[in-house]
Amino acid sequence: METSTRTPKTYAQAYAQSIAEPETFWGEQAAQLDWYEKPEQILSTDENGFYRWFKGGKLNTAYLALDYHVDNGRADQNALIYDSPVTNTIRKYTYRELRDFVARFAGALQNLGVGKGDTVVIYMPVIPEAMVAMLACARLGAIHSVVFGGFAPHELRVRIDDAKPKVVISASCGIEFANIIPYKPLLDKALDTSIHKPAHTIIFQRPQVQAEMQPGRDLDYMEVLEQAEPADCVPVDATDPLYILYTSGTTGKPKGIVRDNGGHAVALKYSMKAVYDVDPGDVFWAASDVGWAVGHSYLVYGPLIHGCTTILFEGKPVRTPDAGTFWRVIQEHGVKVLFTAPTAFRAIKKEDPDGLFKKKSDTPSLRYLFLAGERCDVATYHWAKDMLQVPVIDHWWQTESGWPMVANMMGIEDLPAKPGSAGNPVCGYEVQILNEEGKQLIPNQEGIVAVKLPLPPGCLPTLWQDDERFRKSYLEQFPGYYMTGDGGYIDEEGYVYIMGRIDDVINVSGHRLSTGEMEEMVAAHPAVAECAVVGIADDLRGQRPIGLVVLKDGQTIGEQQLEKELVSMIREQIGAVAYFKNVLLVNRLPKTRSGKILRRILRHIADGTPYAVPSTIDDPAILTEIRDHLKKRRIGNAFLNLKTNANQELNLAMTNYQVKTFEEYQEAYKRSTEDPEGFWSDIAETFTWRKKWDKVLDWNFEEPSIKWFQGGKMNITENCLDRHLKTRGNKLALIWEPNDPKERFVRYTYRELHEKVCQFANVLKKNGAKKGDRICIYMPMIPELAMAVLACARIGAIHSVVFAGFSAVAMADRINDAQCSMVLTSDGLNRGAKQIPVKRVVDEALEQCESVKRVIVFERLGWAVNMLEGRDVWFHDEVQGVSKDCPAEEMDAEDMLFILYTSGSTGKPKGVVHTCGGYMVYAQYSFSNVFQYQESDIYWCTADIGWITGHTYLVYGPLLAGATTLMFEGVPTYPDNGRFWQVCDKFGVTIFYTAPTAIRALMGGDIDDVLSYSLDSLRVLGSVGEPINEEAWHWYHTHVGKEDCPVVDTWWQTETGGIMISTLADVTPMKPSHAGLPLPGIQPILVDGEGKEITENGQEGYLCMKFPWPGIIRTTYGDHERARLSYFSTYKGLYFTGDGAKRDENGLYRIIGRVDDVINVSGHRFGTAEIEEAINHNEHVIESAVVGYPHDVKGQGIYAFVILKDKPEREEWLRAEIIETVVEKIGKIAKPDKIQIVSGLPKTRSGKIMRRILRKVAEGDTSNLGDTSTLLDPDVVEEIKNNAL
Repeated sequence: METSTRTPKTYAQAYAQSIAEPETFWGEQAAQLDWYEKPEQILSTDENGFYRWFKGGKLNTAYLALDYHVDNGRADQNALIYDSPVTNTIRKYTYRELRDFVARFAGALQNLGVGKGDTVVIYMPVIPEAMVAMLACARLGAIHSVVFGGFAPHELRVRIDDAKPKVVISASCGIEFANIIPYKPLLDKALDTSIHKPAHTIIFQRPQVQAEMQPGRDLDYMEVLEQAEPADCVPVDATDPLYILYTSGTTGKPKGIVRDNGGHAVALKYSMKAVYDVDPGDVFWAASDVGWAVGHSYLVYGPLIHGCTTILFEGKPVRTPDAGTFWRVIQEHGVKVLFTAPTAFRAIKKEDPDGLFKKKSDTPSLRYLFLAGERCDVATYHWAKDMLQVPVIDHWWQTESGWPMVANMMGIEDLPAKPGSAGNPVCGYEVQILNEEGKQLIPNQEGIVAVKLPLPPGCLPTLWQDDERFRKSYLEQFPGYYMTGDGGYIDEEGYVYIMGRIDDVINVSGHRLSTGEMEEMVAAHPAVAECAVVGIADDLRGQRPIGLVVLKDGQTIGEQQLEKELVSMIREQIGAVAYFKNVLLVNRLPKTRSGKILRRILRHIADGTPYAVPSTIDDPAILTEIRDHLKKRRIGNAFLNLKTNANQELNLAMTNYQVKTFEEYQEAYKRSTEDPEGFWSDIAETFTWRKKWDKVLDWNFEEPSIKWFQGGKMNITENCLDRHLKTRGNKLALIWEPNDPKERFVRYTYRELHEKVCQFANVLKKNGAKKGDRICIYMPMIPELAMAVLACARIGAIHSVVFAGFSAVAMADRINDAQCSMVLTSDGLNRGAKQIPVKRVVDEALEQCESVKRVIVFERLGWAVNMLEGRDVWFHDEVQGVSKDCPAEEMDAEDMLFILYTSGSTGKPKGVVHTCGGYMVYAQYSFSNVFQYQESDIYWCTADIGWITGHTYLVYGPLLAGATTLMFEGVPTYPDNGRFWQVCDKFGVTIFYTAPTAIRALMGGDIDDVLSYSLDSLRVLGSVGEPINEEAWHWYHTHVGKEDCPVVDTWWQTETGGIMISTLADVTPMKPSHAGLPLPGIQPILVDGEGKEITENGQEGYLCMKFPWPGIIRTTYGDHERARLSYFSTYKGLYFTGDGAKRDENGLYRIIGRVDDVINVSGHRFGTAEIEEAINHNEHVIESAVVGYPHDVKGQGIYAFVILKDKPEREEWLRAEIIETVVEKIGKIAKPDKIQIVSGLPKTRSGKIMRRILRKVAEGDTSNLGDTSTLLDPDVVEEIKNNAL
């Protein structure tokens, strides 16, 4: 198994063969191992299509690491040297001694029932017993999962719950510098809160701390060892997992990197010689914790499989006891190769910049210094090289790869080093640089580092019990590639430069600059020990860099002088384009325990955007120190004085009279009723107007005639987009998540969205659209739909969005009513597992529409569609060469903004008209207040833009507020019931707004569909579309909001333009099944059947509004009389909502339902929602709908339509049970007369139940059901009709 001679191939030859003939290449390497059974296939794919290496091979990793060497002449060679300056201990183990120790401890585990395939969690400091535990697991074929010793209980708990270990192995304490850290209390706390309970823990009692033991569960390490007999090695398949190593995941759930036995052993054995140029018998030191990937691969397995002596070092590069400890270890133990992180050398350089300690030590054994873990800056590279006088090799790999991906392969060919480069791709890794579209870039062009599949042996084959997450995290963005998540470039000689994570490349005024390059320049300053350069948001340039610097000990240069010198240095070397202006002197930088600087968090602190403090951070207090320093210097958007004139617009756009406390709400509401014109005038002042209004309000409810901000001139898109460019140009405006989670999401900053909208507007104008034209939009939920809406508004055209799912007849009715001249559509759309033709529906509709002269078609599915010459054009053709600049059309505040059709009871849809100024003011005001929007929020409204909710709270409201709004193409149940929650975790959604019908649909699924996601980012939950029943409210609040998020149950209508009655998140009272209090500016009243106001609380009546608000409907398009009859004629001087409501003793409103959903039984009035809620309390019921029907005795009877979870054995028994539930909840008078069991209810696509259809069925009159074009599933109606009681 030993390969001590240098292979005769050059690097180029070896690399070329590894890529061209991977099976031959790796087959030769596999032959170097001592297999029990040789592999049947070198490379294959599994049932998921993932590549696997050495299928059919059988081996044991512990045997290769220990027993093989004992049997082949290395029994008395040192295998392990434990050097612990924190305990003043040096202990050496020969291969025989270590083998016997491991076999004995494996026997101890075996006695506790641990065997092949079982999992074991190891939570230990850097002591020999940790290595022994790992190797003992490998010996038995058990799967170990090492958790970094000292991890917080929560982090340990989630790993225990995910790995489900049979045993946890730990120690009484760890030692950091002079600090003793007890581990057992951390472990106990983790196990107290974990769902999974391991059978036993094994505790190694260190002399520094004696851990308290829990009888029956906790076992003493030495005692179980003494009672054990040695265990033999268990053969395992090459593809069986050796270990799980968790990394922090972006979803809040850690990712379990799986390492298999066969590929891992082959890769590490190969790398020891090919990369590190060590031979069996050499001393190899990876200065790492066993909890990290470096510790697994090059402290434990790699050196031992290769027959080297490995060093286990329990200490730090400094202060244990001093900056000379590394040199002492190298000299004393004859280290040939040192492998550590650049941060270790920066720490040494900081404390001993002149290398005085090094000069006291003689290290002739050292041949190479390998650095990894983060990019090595050039200054550190040269300092280390000058100090050690040996080759310094900066190489690059990841936890996922398990061994180097890019390096100077010293065992094959010593190629010239290039400071700043990690070297060349290691054999087996076909590294390429791609752009966002997945196209390969030319040399020296910076992009995303990807590796062409298959990855070589040793890399992760999947994630622990999460194949789909593996696919999404690494394989989905670029099919056929592994996506590393790092940015970089390859030069003309093939050298790879890793510039850091993708978000470490910043864009300054359109110039892409590397913070890594700037860090090298800053680090070259003689006073600098360590530094970080991060890109922060800049109003003018998008981003700009700032530097954070730690000085070398003894340096006294002031911050102002250092900043001056560094600014000058970077200006000289990069130029003024870098816009490097600020340097902060800090005592330390925030790092993980493995030494990585948390640059992303530094950026979030400066920008004022949300971030999670990682569990691996060295000391969270560092973040507070840096935040205070940034604040003192007023660097970053988070710390700008928002009340200065330069930032007045940003301040106003962020607040817009947002009430923050209940007292402020009461004051705002009082003013809005006493001085409504002054109240709304002040709010309107915060928007951009070309000309201020002449009169705030002119109204009467008789005609009706309502005009807000008369004479004011503006354009809503200037307020949605243009006014944010100075302050938020580089902020995300829109995130689009596609239907299929495997498809790439798309993001647009405010600057990018502005360009897209302007370009779209120019396409509209190019095709003849002009101010006042009506344009029908019939499109899927793709970003271009939002852009289409805004583009129409920009040129003054009136958009009429028709839900892409309506029938051709419904669409034709709407086009003809509005006399649209243009239609915007697509070839097709995705909805869950279905692909639906869209253009075909448009073609059919337009056979009945003479007004349409132009159809612009978007390509979504790539389908061939009928294109009528002279009428139909492709958007991608029309947009070619079109300018991205389009001045906004000046609009009067009362000009029409859009028409949105609602279903009418007569069968003809009503075209609700909203106008520019008032709608704009109310949309943003209600958005900012109801959701208590904050600048850092990621907001997601799940509604389709075809509905008013999508208009106001997906597009206009959020963009007016400068928010980041998320747009979703899919459905909540595709590809599974966890889709909503997966998206929330993926993007860190903070505000989530959906419909009760979606919540109830997801309630019927497995609770694990919710619980398997973190949802930690959520802070506000919203409900819209219909009253949310109490059971659904509690499920939403408990399982989605973790009882920590307010639920805003919003009541409003297409006609109101925005939310009218709702809890304001964490401001006004919240009560299940109650909408809450009216927003400031909204004046609701309850009236009885004669129109008399009901003034007492605790009463119910008809809900009306006695004063207009800016977002109120102005008319119904082309039929003003219909608007008057529908909303203003029922009760004189009032706007009638058509809803019944109840006001509780505290003034909170509960919406009972439509007035025609109020049932009068023998003089007793019941809201259908009240009865439905009682029925839904029955454990067998998923959902119900109740209507009234004529009854000879009672006047009206109660007819219930009920959806069940499972078909009952005896329906009559269940009906009796439901009646009993209603009687219990409400009383005998409310018991249903008829209960029809149905498979579904007639719902619109926005989730509303069409009760008039159910009422017709209950009445036995199904001859004329009215307009059914909005039904989600028309077949349900036939089933209900046929089975009517």
